[in-house]
Amino acid sequence: MTFTAVAWGAVALTAASFFLVLLIAGRRLVFVHEDERRGRLEERLRPVALALVSGEELDGRALTDQDAAIVASMLARYARQLAGSARENVAAFFERHGYVDSEASRLRDRRDWRRARAAYTLGDMRSQRAVEPLLRSLGDESRAVRAAAGRSLGRLQAVEAVAPLVAALVEGRVPRAVAGHALLSVGPSSLPRLRALALDSDAETRTVVVELIGLLGDAADAPLVSERLRDSSAEVRAKATRALGRLGAAEAAGELRIALADRIPFVRATAAIALGMIGDQLLNIWRTLGS
Repeated sequence: MTFTAVAWGAVALTAASFFLVLLIAGRRLVFVHEDERRGRLEERLRPVALALVSGEELDGRALTDQDAAIVASMLARYARQLAGSARENVAAFFERHGYVDSEASRLRDRRDWRRARAAYTLGDMRSQRAVEPLLRSLGDESRAVRAAAGRSLGRLQAVEAVAPLVAALVEGRVPRAVAGHALLSVGPSSLPRLRALALDSDAETRTVVVELIGLLGDAADAPLVSERLRDSSAEVRAKATRALGRLGAAEAAGELRIALADRIPFVRATAAIALGMIGDQLLNIWRTLGS
């Protein structure tokens, strides 16, 4: 009796394994087929993408919504080569032919995967018209949609999104890596809003903001960051020491020496590292001037 039960169990396990292998193989075939289909579409649409970058006038009615999304994703891969008028040409095309409005309307779709795809595509279309609906999508019930919206707001370098993205990062509504990358993508133009947030009542917000100022700011931000060395939060103080080390402001060295006496060991450690960073930068400048 026991042997029979074990044998049937082995048979069931073997059958389950077999069907699992079939399922994995089937899914792989589907993905391969989808990749091949997308490759054919991209090959057909490549002249359209290149024409858009060069500012040629195209008939938008010749593209389906799917075509437009694929062209947008292709242009996203060319992003490092796109600047100034090329980006404006791309955005103008998608706006003029209604693709931006069409994707924005999908942000209200009942299916979260469609909302996420629309939020992602809007960032690739480079249109500032998408900023407002994407900001609303930061409050979407789906984490995937919020992440896609955060990513696209960074691609659009939307300064209006700085405070909402910081809040989404602090509250954990958007993955930390996504929100951080988006804020860095906005670049130095985000600094006025970040400086205002450096005095926020929430310690975690101050922690995030001080770190961002250290990454995006310059020596002129040193006085503001130095003030955070006296913050009530040890984490903020530690981030402030690191930020001062990155900013490389020689006048901050005195403040950092005081921080060497902080009551929290890891703050003292980061202050020492920051002093070393400033010293290295000053030494490099001295060597450059002497050569």
